[in-house]
Formats: sequence, structure tokens, C-alpha cells
Amino acid sequence: MNADEKCILLAERIVKILKEGIHLNSDVMHFIDSTFSSPCINELEKIIADNSDCERDSLIELIFFPDEEIQAKLEDLLESHNYCREDEKKVLDYLSSRQIESTIHFPDNKGAFSVKMPYEAAGRFLNRLNIHRAIDKRISVAINNYVSEKLKIFVRVKLRNTHSELAENKILFLCDFFGKMEDESGDFLECLDFILSFLDEAENTSDLFSALIDKKRFYFKNLQRAEKFRQQLEKGNMETMILQGVKAPYINIEDEKRKMELIDKISLSVFGRTEYFEKAHQCIEFKFL
Repeated sequence: MNADEKCILLAERIVKILKEGIHLNSDVMHFIDSTFSSPCINELEKIIADNSDCERDSLIELIFFPDEEIQAKLEDLLESHNYCREDEKKVLDYLSSRQIESTIHFPDNKGAFSVKMPYEAAGRFLNRLNIHRAIDKRISVAINNYVSEKLKIFVRVKLRNTHSELAENKILFLCDFFGKMEDESGDFLECLDFILSFLDEAENTSDLFSALIDKKRFYFKNLQRAEKFRQQLEKGNMETMILQGVKAPYINIEDEKRKMELIDKISLSVFGRTEYFEKAHQCIEFKFL
């Protein structure tokens, strides 16, 4: 198959997916409701038709955002045909020539409307598919050998969406991750999301275990600050504490706890060990002015 043929093949698959319709998720609906005051379908169609509305482009871009469900329907093609950056323009030209119209479905069967995909939206849609990004062969082998069939596609999609090039130690870490983590548990993909974000942040880090424990310690200190603030708030009131220079720690306590749990699970699986912290030795005091 030559370059033009494989680009047409990908473009046709995208056209098919878009013509099947797009179902708006809760994040898109939250943006629509908060930005446009919970519009009905007719009002939304008018907004999209109004080229002078400054929020129109953001709305269209969000509607035609390729989420992981859409990407999963394309991953087999991307994996088998080795697309490059130059192929994006060919695919985009083909998509633009088709004048694609997609049916947009509201959640809970609350209605639907049709909208044509503008050229700019098609370009951003295609760019977010990361068709040129290849998964390291060693990681690909680990996925094929150890990840269950039902999760392989979504694992590949998440790896394709990573932003940075993976250093050698990170590649080996991911190979160990896929080889040692149980993927039958309900939090396997959650662990993968966390570790990919962590690896993206951990630039030039040679000791990944220590870096993970440092991240856990960071979350632990945040929880200690939140607990200390809660104790002080019980003894006084918010207005007095603000006047004294005490700032409330803006953290999601449950989220921080969950991240610590994920670090423990990942560290124990990959490295066979983790570290725990004693509250008595990590107490954070707030300074009053």
C-alpha cells in the first residue's frame, strides 16, 4: 500500500466514525451549560451558525475533540501503517473535500442536531490523533505479551497521547510496569494514567523509584497541611486566620490520598517496595504573622 492509499484509508475511517455521530460527554456539556447558560438545541445551532460569536470556535473544537473512544476505533490502522507528519496534510485535504456532516447527540436522549466539520476543526481533530507518533517496539512487545486483549487498544491510545519522548530508563520502567502490574484490577488504567503523567513531569530523572517516593512525600505534606489547617480552624475562625496570614491549603484531600495509594501500588508492583511516612515526624506548622 502506497502513501496515498493509506492516507485515504485513514481518512475514510475518520469519515465513517464522524458520520456515525458524536455523543457529547459530561465535560463538553459542562462547558456548554456554563458558557452559554444551558442552551436548548435550537439555541446551540444558532451559536454554531454565528461566525461573529467569539465562543463559537471553542465550542466547535470541543464538539469535534477526538476522545479515547474515537481514538480506539483508529488505533489498529495507526499501529499497522506507520503514518508520518507529512501524511497529516494528505488526510486533511481528503477530509476537507468530503464536507463531513456529523450528528451531535445530547446525553440522555435529549435530542440531536447536525453540524458540518469546518476545515480548522478537521485540522485540530487530526493533529490530536498523533498519527505520526510510534510506540517503542519494546513497550509494544510488553503490551502484546502482558496486557489483556480488552485493554490493549486503550493502553496504546494513552501511550500515543504522551507528549514527551521517553528516555531509556522510562522505556524499561514501562516494560516492567506492563509485565508486573495486574491489569484485571479496576484501577489498571488509572495507574497507567498516573504513571504517564508522572513520567512526563520527571525529566532527566534517573532514579524513578526515588522520584515516585518524592512525589508521594509531596502529597503527604499537602495532607498534613490540610489536617493542620483543619485543627486550627476548629480553634478559631476563618476571618481571624486570614488576618493573621494563614492561607487555606487548596487541595483535594481525597485526590491526594488516592494518588498516594496509586504510587504504593505501582512501586510495590514494579520495584517490590515502597515507603511509608509517620505523621508524627511530618507535622507541618502554619506560621502566624
